[in-house]
Amino acid sequence: MGLERTCVELGPRSYSVFVGEGLLGGIDELLGEGDWRRALVVTDDNVGPLYADTVTGSLRRAGLEVALNSIEPGENSKSMHEALELIELLATSGMTRVDLLVALGGGVVGDLAGFVASVYKRGMPFLQVPTTLMAQVDSSIGGKTGVNLDCGKNLVGTFHQPVAVISDVETLSTLSEREYRSGMAEVAKYSFLRPEMWPTPLAESAVSLKGVDKAQLAKVVNRCAAIKAEIVSGDECDTGLRAVLNYGHTLGHALEAATGYDGTYTHGEAVSIGMVYAGIVSEEIGSGPPGVADRHREVLASLGLPTTPRTPPGFDAVLDAMRHDKKNRDGITMVLIDRDNNPFVRAGLETGMLKCCYQRLVS
Repeated sequence: MGLERTCVELGPRSYSVFVGEGLLGGIDELLGEGDWRRALVVTDDNVGPLYADTVTGSLRRAGLEVALNSIEPGENSKSMHEALELIELLATSGMTRVDLLVALGGGVVGDLAGFVASVYKRGMPFLQVPTTLMAQVDSSIGGKTGVNLDCGKNLVGTFHQPVAVISDVETLSTLSEREYRSGMAEVAKYSFLRPEMWPTPLAESAVSLKGVDKAQLAKVVNRCAAIKAEIVSGDECDTGLRAVLNYGHTLGHALEAATGYDGTYTHGEAVSIGMVYAGIVSEEIGSGPPGVADRHREVLASLGLPTTPRTPPGFDAVLDAMRHDKKNRDGITMVLIDRDNNPFVRAGLETGMLKCCYQRLVS
């Protein structure tokens, strides 16, 4: 069981992110001793048949009484309705605030289960077991939980840190090509934010990783986890530095909302387009290095990711969704890039300029 370990340093809320091959069968060893008596594993109908037996067996070897609950896959399951259903299940099952909720799946499962764990009886422990590249490199780390509203993504949520994150890269071999590429958008984001940590071009690092070179893939996942752990450790509740992790997410979330989370875009595809847009805006206001948007396009296209919207929604629909972004203060707020390729947050961006940049993006 090859293993990389990164610590998210948050005082009494500190925890480890484990990355490696074949970790699902060793969850009992990685968790160590705890006060938990029971566990509820939350998964979805795609992931459960593949990995639920291994995970529940490992938890039982840790001495836990284990139950399983499966939800429908997809962003529409990240809703208040689904959260209340899960809370009701915890209550009727007699789960206590010292039992364990386990999120086995991608970002939707992790965000939903984490949110439920944060509010059930004012907080219960939960374990992240991410099975997608997107979740392993980003969403499972840092304690952000949430569900969506019709008008925007992640508008109801909390900060609730897991007891650990266990990322088994062997689960990535069962992802579809589209889902794998979607996760590469977040890997690309980290390469844009911290280029000094990527000694070779990202496209070279990504070649033949899926299902072929698991050791190299584990290194890429761990590198992203280390960057995020460092940022989260310095800004747990997203009041300063951590905002830079939202690079590309302003337009990305808006595209998802404007298309009703109907599958037109995966989260990673939307963020990919959003990063190009952020590069265009950076150029337009004179902060970013010339050609940064084109360099983003080159890297993202080499990874098979979109760089412009398919059948673009009108700017008014996009702008309405952008106005609900959680980062906003004093108008539309975005994470942009400066001339030294460092991310920064800019508030009060002018609507007319944003519209011109959107037209550049879609033309």
